Amino acid sequence: MPVPAEMALADRWMRWRRITRGDGTTKQPITVDGLPASSTDPSTWSPLVVAESSNAGDGLGFALGNGIACIDLDHCYDSRGYLTDWAKMIIAPVEGRTYIEISPSGEGLHIWGVTGERTGIKVRNDLGMNIEAYSQGRYITYTGHKFRDSPLKLANLTFLFDVIPRLA
Repeated sequence: MPVPAEMALADRWMRWRRITRGDGTTKQPITVDGLPASSTDPSTWSPLVVAESSNAGDGLGFALGNGIACIDLDHCYDSRGYLTDWAKMIIAPVEGRTYIEISPSGEGLHIWGVTGERTGIKVRNDLGMNIEAYSQGRYITYTGHKFRDSPLKLANLTFLFDVIPRLA
């Protein structure tokens, strides 16, 4: 599976399992052995090669931190399957410069990059924006399904982490 070098070298990998919680589903982090994992407990993480060789759960996950961050755009396609205007605006500054992938649902994007550790961001607004951005203390699923011609490198996301809270 293609992975940016900065992430491939980080021993911050885990697996995830889809579980039902209330009226919906969530993606629970698990170890390569299928036990509960934590985005803040390095003893539950593994090198990429170990996580890739595991059959536990439904896919790969990555514990954010140590400079690696991710912006999660949920439900960012319109009824015709085109990116919404708000999603185009978010990816415009980094498209072609950082790794962007299609999320497990196929209805969202993960923008991977680097930035300093900061508080997580959640934006939901009347324009339909559904954005989360994290750089520490969280894990994000990893699909390896590249968005367009996404390069296998990580760009600086600091600008987007500064702009996104203003969209609320």
